[in-house]
Amino acid sequence: MKVSVDVYTKNVDAALEAFKLALESGATDIRLNSSEDYSTKEFEYLNFMFEADHTSPAISALDDGPFSKNTDDL
Repeated sequence: MKVSVDVYTKNVDAALEAFKLALESGATDIRLNSSEDYSTKEFEYLNFMFEADHTSPAISALDDGPFSKNTDDL
């Protein structure tokens, strides 16, 4: 079954590694977006999204990294 993943992190290196793993694992619609504070223009977090089979190693690897389902938990 194909699932959608939508997680957040402040760790740029972890996000890049997760992006690479998703790409190598056959995920589709892979997106990595940054968010900044509107008034200060300072970096806040990265939003990492993709679609993959529910057994994909790209999904299970997210449990071992600094990723959260909610930006309030960063």
